[in-house]
Amino acid sequence: MSKLDLTRRLRSTRTKALLSLGVVAALGASGTFALWSDTVAVSGTSITTGSIDLLVNGDADDAVAFTTLNVTGMLPGNTTAGVITVKNDGLSPLTYYATQAITGTAFPAGTLTVKLTAAATTTGGPGLGGTCGGATLANTAGGFVAGNFIGSVGTQRPLAAGATETFCVQATLDNAADQALYSNKTTNVALTFTASQ
Repeated sequence: MSKLDLTRRLRSTRTKALLSLGVVAALGASGTFALWSDTVAVSGTSITTGSIDLLVNGDADDAVAFTTLNVTGMLPGNTTAGVITVKNDGLSPLTYYATQAITGTAFPAGTLTVKLTAAATTTGGPGLGGTCGGATLANTAGGFVAGNFIGSVGTQRPLAAGATETFCVQATLDNAADQALYSNKTTNVALTFTASQ
């Protein structure tokens, strides 16, 4: 075999080897496209904001007239009573409290006392002669005096969405009320209910 033939044969072998490496490299590269894969799309998330809506005695307005306790001619030992219903008409739980403001005659707490119970009705009326059954609730007013009426800013009452709470309110003029100080007197009570989330 001549030198020239030997050189040609070596070149041909090298060429074949290089071509073989190219095929192997091409197969290796194309092999990455043969891996299996899977894709999952996740949807359906929905976020809705809540709401709070405090109703007093079923009235959707922000100002409610509570005239059930209105009486004239109240004498020592007399009572008057009425029911207040508080409802969370919103979508979210809330906490609330109520305060009272007084105009007219300010009766000391021991003279015109107030009893709040969880009774849903009054006995002997509403109005003059009405009374509330049940024990007095904690964190409620002892009289018609300026300040807290139900709970307070620091001790608010919780109320779940859609839940209702009923209060029976009884006012009693003390048997020992001084005639010189309290005959022919009028007190006006304004209640403010405040709710928060």
